[in-house]
Amino acid sequence: MKITAQEEYGLRCLLQVAQITSKDELASLEDIARAEHITSDYAAKLLTVLRRKDLVASVRGKSGGYKLLRPPEQIYLDEVIRSLSGELFETESCQQFPGNDSKCVHISCCSIRSVWISVSQVLFNIFKQITLKDLLEKEDLLSKYLKKQLVLSF
Repeated sequence: MKITAQEEYGLRCLLQVAQITSKDELASLEDIARAEHITSDYAAKLLTVLRRKDLVASVRGKSGGYKLLRPPEQIYLDEVIRSLSGELFETESCQQFPGNDSKCVHISCCSIRSVWISVSQVLFNIFKQITLKDLLEKEDLLSKYLKKQLVLSF
């Protein structure tokens, strides 16, 4: 799986909002962009996507900014990733590799598609167990937790 820039930076911007607003402040666009070393325009684009998916709210004005619409422990990684990019693998049809045709020649008998769908389901099942609050914890604690969960799921 390849993580897109939109997924990576969108999640990072959301984590910045969670960190800053945990102090009962609004997260300014400039603070978020500066913390992630991205342009304010790019941060604004990502936060607009997250706002449209009801993950953050924006407050206009001189002392405006962004805040989470729910507590970090109620926002799961699967929802964030789907908000930023959709499904990892589209199940309707495989439009990505049609060869010289307009649609895949294996559409009715694809043995590979079931693998990608299964991998996507496993990954999203893991993402459904990870909250923004978890991601705000120290990396080594989350890593131990994830290893334990992976062992339990297989």
